[in-house]
Amino acid sequence: MKSVKTLKIAVFAAVAVIAGGAWAQNPNLPNTINVPVTYYDFRSDRSNPEFEQPHDSRIQTYGQTGLRTGMVAERLDADNKPQIGPRPYRNYGIAHWFRDWSTYMTGRYSRGTNIAPSYTPTPGIRQRYDNEWGANVVYNGDINVGHDTSFKNIVIRDELVFQLSNAATGMYEFARRSGSGGQPFFPLNNRGFGNEWRSSVEGGAAPNNYSFTMELEFGFQVRADMVFNFAGDDDVWVFINDRLVLDLGGIHEEISGSFNLNDFSSWLPTGQNATLRIFYAERHSDGSNIRIQTNIIAPPSSIGISTSGNSGGNVLQPGQSIEKPADESRTLYSVVYDENGLVLVPGVDYNCDHVTWVINNREVGRGCAFVVADSVAGALNITVTYNNRVDPPVNRNATVNVKALRPASIHIQRSDAAKDPLTDRNFSDNIYFAPGEERTDVYAVLYDRYGNKVGMADRYGTQNSANDWWSDGAAVWTSMDPEVATVNPNIGSRVLVTKEAMGAGTEGLMVVVYEACQMLGGSRNCITLTDTVGVGSRSTGAITVGPNPFTPGRTQISEIYKNTPEVLRFYDRVIRNTGGGTGRGILIAVDAPAPIVPGPGTGGSTGDLPHGKIIIYDAVGNVVRRDALYQAGARSSYGYVWDGKNTNGRYVGPGTYLVRISGRDTDGKAISVQRKIGVTK
Repeated sequence: MKSVKTLKIAVFAAVAVIAGGAWAQNPNLPNTINVPVTYYDFRSDRSNPEFEQPHDSRIQTYGQTGLRTGMVAERLDADNKPQIGPRPYRNYGIAHWFRDWSTYMTGRYSRGTNIAPSYTPTPGIRQRYDNEWGANVVYNGDINVGHDTSFKNIVIRDELVFQLSNAATGMYEFARRSGSGGQPFFPLNNRGFGNEWRSSVEGGAAPNNYSFTMELEFGFQVRADMVFNFAGDDDVWVFINDRLVLDLGGIHEEISGSFNLNDFSSWLPTGQNATLRIFYAERHSDGSNIRIQTNIIAPPSSIGISTSGNSGGNVLQPGQSIEKPADESRTLYSVVYDENGLVLVPGVDYNCDHVTWVINNREVGRGCAFVVADSVAGALNITVTYNNRVDPPVNRNATVNVKALRPASIHIQRSDAAKDPLTDRNFSDNIYFAPGEERTDVYAVLYDRYGNKVGMADRYGTQNSANDWWSDGAAVWTSMDPEVATVNPNIGSRVLVTKEAMGAGTEGLMVVVYEACQMLGGSRNCITLTDTVGVGSRSTGAITVGPNPFTPGRTQISEIYKNTPEVLRFYDRVIRNTGGGTGRGILIAVDAPAPIVPGPGTGGSTGDLPHGKIIIYDAVGNVVRRDALYQAGARSSYGYVWDGKNTNGRYVGPGTYLVRISGRDTDGKAISVQRKIGVTK
């Protein structure tokens, strides 16, 4: 088998290629790599005894002025942070240079101790010193400075953008240099503690934010001829894992250093996973330069899009993604490369059972291909991993964006936020006014047939445009009971609903209508979407219905509730009071806070007389059936059996209906309750 010591995996999908720039020589190398870093911003006003302080930069080590080696130990501490070395120089507090000040709970200069290292010379806060670059520095030991904020810092997380500089060797570079009109390295300008001078005599705001450190950590796999080159000023220490491999400490002008991982083969063999750690400090104004050139920093996970399956093809650059409609599938293929960039043949050069697919941190399959068929809109974070249990595992990441389809339903909601198709059972909201609430914004939200939010019910697209659907106008709103609530404006995806005179203790209906169109077979095809909800104030009464949904002429109530005797007793009472019936339909039960006054013309108040008013509406607000409730059981319990027929005695069609019950109780209070009913074939 060919070597897979340094496998690179890309992912391809059988769809069209997203346009992107080509890479020279090696198409798998992106033009840029974003590497996370952590900055620690310190004060520049000399309150820190080790930053913005006088120093002696005349010392020479290895022929470079200002280079001081031995300031840090050869190994990192247990937290992978630098620790003080055999020859410290204004860095006795280095344990706190790369740690969040708020976590200084233990240690030499921890919070609450008021202890800090003392040096001579050390000007007072914002005081001037005339020999900044030639001072003879003496460490005087630790003293109580009366405060615990000498090393107070602000942690800022960011990233460095490395540019591809040589595709043949895989070299990337990050450079910020002030010479020849370049841009110096001051990443924290106007952030953290802000731009401040070391002394008051310099006047005004400083042009840059000085006094900061930077920590970079990057995992990689060792291979031959990996190199690292650095040029810059002030302190730099580079570690592989926890071992010091480059020591450029000290406050100095720009100096350089480099190393080759081949020189560390005795403890860093090819194929081993390792971590590059760079610790950088900018400790004195006013220049700041940095240049890192390396092929240790390699491309992050990459994905390509191709119709060529496992054989390779065009590669998707980092940051690009695949788009998939909710009703379609996409097949993803793993494309495995050997250490020379050659595509390996699945089943010949490697075993497809060693390829694992993970979507949103959940393993979904194994093999050299995987079909993505998710219908819930949103981003799918996909990771493909090759692990033969011999070589270090390698993986690549990709994003598949699942797109919602054209709208299939419209819902009236209290907000424009998407409901979750996996957890929300009802996307529509009844618009009930809270006590003291006189008006509220209401939204018309569109969803596709999978429950994905499509957008708001506004005018969208134009006929024959690139959009797969359009609407010639926004949603139209109607209040079926304007004495309860009104809508203004009555067109748009967002309207203002106002409670009117009858809006307290009474419920009405509100309807929204929207038309969505698309071209099918050269013809205009439009669908009308509607939603109906209650509006007003919720009564203290309660309503239950069952079975819901039901099939007119077929659903037998006594059969459905044969094991629930209390429901059957309630049902028998309702049937007797309504003059019998077939027993087929849906049972509607109401518990009122007090007995409901019989309707006009009933001539009495016995239990056999009708009480209140029941109206059944279709989805657009048309009246399907009118009738009255009958008392059943307790003195304030009422019921009705709807057989699924309209006022003309015909069975209604399948869909969603609204039953609304209203009346007035013996206390003179209005009662109004409603519930949606589903009708099936």
